[in-house]
Order: sequence, then C-alpha cells, then structure tokens
Amino acid sequence: MFRKIWEFIRWHFAPRHIFTPFATINNLHHIKPLPDNKGFVVNGRQHIYIFGIRVACIQRTTPWEK
Repeated sequence: MFRKIWEFIRWHFAPRHIFTPFATINNLHHIKPLPDNKGFVVNGRQHIYIFGIRVACIQRTTPWEK
C-alpha cells in the first residue's frame, strides 16, 4: 500500500517545479514511420505543472511529414 501511495505522490509532484507558477514538459514516447517513407507520426505527452503539482497530462499524436 505504501508503494502505491509513493507512486501517486511521485506522479503528481515534481520538486524541481515547486517555485515555478506554470511549467510544461513535453515527453517524446516514440516515432513511427509512415508507409512508403512519407514521413513519421510522433507520439508523446505534455505534462502541465502549477507550482510543482501536475494538473494535466495531455496525449499528443502529431504527424510529421517530410
């Protein structure tokens, strides 16, 4: 039970942003090539923090064409 509580706190709290009123971080998960070498699809997430507390996590999927 303690481990689940610790993981919850770790997920929602970022000490490095505790003094920042508003911070965003973009995490890139993977890049998937499109067929026929037409480009890529970039999958990732954007995390939004207010004073070190994560208030949102937005899934990002963006086509990236050559």
